Amino acid sequence: MESDSTVGFNEHAISSTPRILTLVLLCVFVVGMSAGAVLSGGEIGLFSSSDSEFKANVDNDVGTNYFVLTEIDEGDNDEEVMVEHILHTFVFEANNRGGLITWDFGDGFTATGAKTNHSYAAPGVYVVQASEALAGEVNIIALSVTVNLESQAEVDNMECVCAPTAKDTVIPLSEHEGLSSLEGYVKVEHDGSSESCSLRNPLQECHVRVIMQKLSEGNVIEESVLFDDTFRSNEQVIDFVFEDVQLEPGERVQLRLETDQIRDWHKPTAAWATSAPVIA
Repeated sequence: MESDSTVGFNEHAISSTPRILTLVLLCVFVVGMSAGAVLSGGEIGLFSSSDSEFKANVDNDVGTNYFVLTEIDEGDNDEEVMVEHILHTFVFEANNRGGLITWDFGDGFTATGAKTNHSYAAPGVYVVQASEALAGEVNIIALSVTVNLESQAEVDNMECVCAPTAKDTVIPLSEHEGLSSLEGYVKVEHDGSSESCSLRNPLQECHVRVIMQKLSEGNVIEESVLFDDTFRSNEQVIDFVFEDVQLEPGERVQLRLETDQIRDWHKPTAAWATSAPVIA
């Protein structure tokens, strides 16, 4: 009787073993899946969850473009103008949950993919939209980026009124539509065969006139004189600050440099910063 009881118990234990192992393996799998989802940080993969929130970001929401203008002196009034644009690159990224991700950069350009780069040709404030199409739904996230502009110009010599190649010098400041501010300086340096400005007598002192002009379709509609005087140093620096400059399509602002004194021979350079134009 005792042996029969023992045999019965062993048979019951043996028959229950596969069921217990199945339950244990199932628990291990569930725990492993949960841990995997946590460790994956929301990224789509074998151990991630597609139910995580759609997110998008940019590496830096403020960038600066650079503009360089150089006039190459060819011995006449028809200098070659070299222009270089150096554009800031923004890096945009969204979490990839398996859907189609589309980017609208707010300047007429678009892209697809979880990660993309983009540069803006003009300064300004842009609204970027990241869209995700997943499981019949569309999720949209809006980001704002600001593009400022720093510029510099080196133009050909501004010859005196007596020279056969006498000319005025124009430095373009901005033609970007919207409301912005400009701050910088223009400098003229003695650069010629005549005696330096520091050696001039009082009747022959060097002279420069700096005028800020606003143009519409090529016609001057507004101007103001920033500097109009003589000097006896080999360089003269004129600072300027233009706040709340409003430009409509077809308008631009520029600096115009002139001289009235004979034997003046100066090379103008300028550097200025333009805040991101805001369009109302």
